[in-house]
Amino acid sequence: MQKRLAILFLFLFGSVSFSEANQDSIANKKPVVSVLPLVYYTPETSWSFGAGAVANFKIGDQHEDTFESQVALGGAYTLFNQFLAYGSWRIFTEENKNLFAGEIGWYRYVYFFYGIGATVQDSDREQFDATFPRLKFDYLRKVQSNLYLGFRYHYDDFEITSVKASGLLDSGDILGSNGGRLSGIGPIIYFDSRDSQLYPSRGVLVESSFQTFHKSIGSQYNFSKMLIDFRSVHSITEKSVLVWNAYSELMFGDMPFFGLPMVGGNRLLRGLFEGKFRDSNLALAQAEYRWKFLPRWGAVGFAGVGNVFSRNNSFQFNQSKFTYGLGGRFQLSKKEKLNLRLDFATSPSEDFQIYFTFGEAF
Repeated sequence: MQKRLAILFLFLFGSVSFSEANQDSIANKKPVVSVLPLVYYTPETSWSFGAGAVANFKIGDQHEDTFESQVALGGAYTLFNQFLAYGSWRIFTEENKNLFAGEIGWYRYVYFFYGIGATVQDSDREQFDATFPRLKFDYLRKVQSNLYLGFRYHYDDFEITSVKASGLLDSGDILGSNGGRLSGIGPIIYFDSRDSQLYPSRGVLVESSFQTFHKSIGSQYNFSKMLIDFRSVHSITEKSVLVWNAYSELMFGDMPFFGLPMVGGNRLLRGLFEGKFRDSNLALAQAEYRWKFLPRWGAVGFAGVGNVFSRNNSFQFNQSKFTYGLGGRFQLSKKEKLNLRLDFATSPSEDFQIYFTFGEAF
């Protein structure tokens, strides 16, 4: 399950301390560690509370072209009785010659399952509980300006602790209804010409990866996964940008239901409940207009279209999911343009959704 947990969502005095610390780190070029409270809200978690620590630093002789690295640790509890403890990292070596990124954590979550495909109904919804450790590790080596090659490893050990009696998962007909271990590895191609990784005003990001999950490397399921993520940023005026994103995941083989691609959540088609629509393949396009009307305040408008599909549930345009919404932004760091975001999103025939998080969706 793709819970984007790295460096979670800073709030109130935590945001102020982070901003000041980050500016000091840039001025002095010294590592800075900030201990911060965490507060966030998504439809899938309700309100969540916790604490975290973020370290910002540069490796090497402080070469001006070297990106700032970041390591985060944290834990949180949600009003849905979920618990997470995690660490994440994104580390650039001198002059960005190498990039190490990843996540390690342990999660106890309440999830909701509606079935598989693009035509599931709200009446199909059932709750299940799961715990799992997670390890993600990326290594990338710069081969030319802005272009990196490397590999990605992903490990989850998904234990389903309870399901709805007489529900879809209780029947045992859904692959993965008893949980299981995922272990996959494969190559990545990464190109990033954006002028900022947090709030770019121009440039292009392209990420393409292919992972094989196989029993020979510890996986209980045999399948492959291809991911393509394309983002393009265009400066419209001095205070506004247009960003658009094309994203796809394609799966081949026998995938457990908890490893299937999903639309929704705070990244992929905001306005849909994450996990409601899942299947072997996913394709979507989304765009966002970002306008900064005061030095630290901004507003956005966004829309997207996409769907999940498979060989048995072929793609049909009239079943596509359309989403749209408006949001507000508050810039936590003047130097790095770190944003606290509040988004209001919806989709025809779906519930109204609210997201209070940190960082941009894409």
